[in-house]
Amino acid sequence: MSHTRKNATVLFTLSTVTAIGFLVFLIGVATNARFIARFDTYWIDIVRVNISTTKTDVIAFITNFGGVGAIVMMTIALLLIFIFLKRYTIAIWFGGTVLIGGALLPWVIKQIIARPRPTDMLVSQGGYSFPSGHATGSTAFYGMIAALLIIALSKMWHRIVIGIVAFLIILTIMYTRVYLGVHYPSDVTAGLLLGSTAVLAGSALFLLYSQSCHRYLLSRNWKDVYLKKLE
Repeated sequence: MSHTRKNATVLFTLSTVTAIGFLVFLIGVATNARFIARFDTYWIDIVRVNISTTKTDVIAFITNFGGVGAIVMMTIALLLIFIFLKRYTIAIWFGGTVLIGGALLPWVIKQIIARPRPTDMLVSQGGYSFPSGHATGSTAFYGMIAALLIIALSKMWHRIVIGIVAFLIILTIMYTRVYLGVHYPSDVTAGLLLGSTAVLAGSALFLLYSQSCHRYLLSRNWKDVYLKKLE
């Protein structure tokens, strides 16, 4: 088995683990399982403390960086940059993972599960609650940026720092949603798991099929610039 296939297998295995974790939360929410109520109560008591107007205003501003609209706009902006740089294979990978796994899929699941939002919200928020679109989209978007940088960087400590920073950004967005009372902790945790599944599975597919995509684009006279580290 080649090094690329080994890495893809590891990523697929991890994506299976996160997908199973997501399904546990989905089934728990759909069946009103007792462990979901206990999980939500435990974390709400930890997160929703020292509420103040100033703190709420700051957190309400921060949460916008994980909004589906913001994620979609930032993704489109990056796609335009990739296209300008003739990185078409990367554009397909990045756009497909974030827009499908981070935006479309959670929206579809929201409509199916139709979980009402908490009633004690600090800001106005419509729609359904499970899974958190902010958490899913943030995990997919910032996770994909981290994945790109990790592939591009050679030093291990650089990769570790990038991974930690991306994870902290995602955790911050998750925190804001629970603090503002627009999501249950189980919503944002499920969003993290769903977004992680998208990034891990998308990255595995990229490792396996990006060269084929690159060669196909070249055969169609698209001057696709490939990642040298993967050649």
